[in-house]
Amino acid sequence: MNYSRRFFLVSLTVLLVLTINSCQKESTRTNPEAKKNITGSWKIASVSRNGVDITNYFDFTAFEIQFKEDGSYIVGNQAPFIIAKNGTWSLDDDTHPLRISFTQQGESKAILNEFEYPVVEGVRRIILKGSPGCRSNVYQYALEEIK
Repeated sequence: MNYSRRFFLVSLTVLLVLTINSCQKESTRTNPEAKKNITGSWKIASVSRNGVDITNYFDFTAFEIQFKEDGSYIVGNQAPFIIAKNGTWSLDDDTHPLRISFTQQGESKAILNEFEYPVVEGVRRIILKGSPGCRSNVYQYALEEIK
C-alpha cells in the first residue's frame, strides 16, 4: 500500500470517528401552553354587526366588564352588549378556548359566544362573536384590557 492511499484511509477513518462522536442526542422538551388569563377589567374597543363597524353609533366608552378569578364577572355602565347583568363566565378550554359562556344572575341558561384572544398591534384583545337576539345579526365585540 502506498503512502497516499494509507494516508487517505487513516484520514477517512479519523473523519468518520469524529463525525459519529460529534452528534449528540437532543433532549426535546415541549413547554405546555399557558392558560388564557382574561381576569381584569376590559373595555369595548370596537363593535361590528354583520361585518359593518358600528362603534361610532353608540358611546361605548363608559362600558366595562371585569372578569374575576373566581369565575364571576361584573358589568359596569351598561351598553348594548351580549349580557346585561352580572354573573359567571367560563371558557370551553383553558389553553385553547374557542367559546366563552356567560350565565347571568337569576338565569339558568348560558349564553355562548365564539372567543378569540389575539394580540392586535401589540395589545391583547378579547374578541366575542355571537347572535344575542336575531340569528341573522352577528355581532362582534373587540375588548381591550384597562390597565
